[in-house]
Amino acid sequence: MIVNHKYKFIFIKSFKTAGTSLEIALSKFCSSEDIITPIVPKDEQIREKLGFTGPSNFHNGMKEHMTAKDLKEKIDPDIFNNYFKFVTVRNPFDQIISAYYWHNESKKNEKKFLFFKKKPISFDKFFSRKAHHIFKDEIERYTENSKILVDDFLKYETIENDLKKISQKLNLPENLFDVFNSIKAKSNINPPISERIKLNNTHVTKIKKLADKIINLHGYKYQN
Repeated sequence: MIVNHKYKFIFIKSFKTAGTSLEIALSKFCSSEDIITPIVPKDEQIREKLGFTGPSNFHNGMKEHMTAKDLKEKIDPDIFNNYFKFVTVRNPFDQIISAYYWHNESKKNEKKFLFFKKKPISFDKFFSRKAHHIFKDEIERYTENSKILVDDFLKYETIENDLKKISQKLNLPENLFDVFNSIKAKSNINPPISERIKLNNTHVTKIKKLADKIINLHGYKYQN
């Protein structure tokens, strides 16, 4: 999450939407006066090597995936109301698959019973445990009692064009997409498309129900 005072924007970070790479890219335009929440050490190393501004001024429970509602309660109301707030969204049918691969990757170095590494779980088990929470968290990332708290959405599927528009909107000194496109945080986790998990009819039906607000708000569809 970033609150930038010079360009007067607030970036709300969502889950598995290229948010880390975008957060690093945005920090190029930040200073030590801004609010920048920490990301995982491996990704902080990328930001540091690029010479971009790192974590600063985060306090009172501020964290990278906090909701717009939570942030609203922690910063000056004038800043929240007047700064340009945006978040990245992604087709839920793709997002859940990306989340699955990230989950198993993130567990590789965790230990079970001190000595034994955790084994990857199946997609069905992951789906039954996590899908509800993922989509509930995502819609609540930028709403409060069904009211949208952000000013704009960037779509993962049209990120190049959307970042160009954001660059112009914020009057950034360079095209944000060019900065973003050179950063590969959390890359190479998903296998090639031909080898990825395929959703079955039960998955699709459940996603349509669990993510109905997201699907309707952003016009997403399942593409086989």
